[in-house]
Amino acid sequence: MGFISSRGKIHVDGHKDLTLHSEIHEIKDEKTIGKIYISKLAANGKEIKFDVEVGDEVKMGQRIGERQGFYVPIFAPVSGKIVDMENRYSCAIGRPVSHLIIENDFNYTPAEKLPILDYDKATKEEIISHIKEAGIVGLGGAGFPTYVKYENVTGIKTVIINAIECEPYLTTDYHAIKNYLELFVKGVNLLKRAAGADNAIIAIKKGKAELVAKIKEALKSSKNIEIKELDDKYPMGWERVLVYEIMHKDYNMLPSEVGVVINNASTAIAVADALLNGNPITKRLLTVSGNAIKNQGIALVPVGTPVSGIIEHFGGYTADQVVLLVGGPMVAKGMMNDSFVIEKPAGALTVLVHEEIKASPCLRCGRCTLMCPASLQPVEIKLAVESKNIDRLEALKANSCIECGTCSLVCPSKIEVTEFMRKAKLQLKIAKARSMPKKN
Repeated sequence: MGFISSRGKIHVDGHKDLTLHSEIHEIKDEKTIGKIYISKLAANGKEIKFDVEVGDEVKMGQRIGERQGFYVPIFAPVSGKIVDMENRYSCAIGRPVSHLIIENDFNYTPAEKLPILDYDKATKEEIISHIKEAGIVGLGGAGFPTYVKYENVTGIKTVIINAIECEPYLTTDYHAIKNYLELFVKGVNLLKRAAGADNAIIAIKKGKAELVAKIKEALKSSKNIEIKELDDKYPMGWERVLVYEIMHKDYNMLPSEVGVVINNASTAIAVADALLNGNPITKRLLTVSGNAIKNQGIALVPVGTPVSGIIEHFGGYTADQVVLLVGGPMVAKGMMNDSFVIEKPAGALTVLVHEEIKASPCLRCGRCTLMCPASLQPVEIKLAVESKNIDRLEALKANSCIECGTCSLVCPSKIEVTEFMRKAKLQLKIAKARSMPKKN
């Protein structure tokens, strides 16, 4: 993939002022977090095998199961009693999924802490092992197990900490760094050591002078960690764009090919909290914002909190028809309802007024192609989708689309181009499934 300097560099109105100066508000009321729900399926569709059953008492931070596939232990977000299993809609899976219900006793009785490392003496192997056993996953949205990026990986020269937060409305990482600055810096150092890297770079958008000054002050005792301020353009936070902007290198599949590993800023904080304080991820910081919710702010809630209660806590919807998104409006898909719960990767709830947009015929202007950060041809992919031309979709590398939404944003005809990109990937997936030999 080649990059043209204009690609992936479009300014998007951020609306971040709605929550940028908010204080963190920890939600504690019984109505919202009286019951906590843990999905039996992880975001990748793999089953979670629980170690507990209905009737058991659990403590906050107690291991209650593990994810299949890539190993990830699961911990109880609160103390209380397992009272039932219930089907609820899962935002990660896109359909109803069985959930384990913990009745919160509001005592927050802690389980035994995770093993704590010596910050100054911990080895690369010890850090990776503890990240694995702490169940740390990426908190930038994908939820990929963090240890996998470091385990059995060699040749890493640079760790990039992604604090760009390029999606409109989102200020979660900004507040996480601001409020947990010491943990953030220690987390960056631990990840650098886990990678065996020569240096670390904290990537952050320009315009955050006050926060940058605080980070620089906190970094005074750290070696080979620098801050890189990047233009306020979208999608600067996408890994490929980020690596190219900082390292001026492109790669085929993974950043490790060019000696780089990338982690989200909130993930770095979670790593330090687990390895130095013995705390697994039991709570989630998230931005609650948008033009269709009465109040906006930064919430701190237990993992497994029902979204309906969070929405009500912030004053409820202000319109009859809204679009509820887990994440920002550029990438996230609208949810069917608000009965789902907050899972570890979720860093935001964006609530927008539903607008009917009437599309016009494609002008063939090529703007979607010019602005695509993945160097794709969205208009050609759209035509291939409409004609169901699988060979053409493969030739156009439709599966390389990251669904960033830039093509829809820049389209003068208001065509939902990104939806055609999703359909393209679905058509390719179905075609691949049909071509596979059937098992006897």
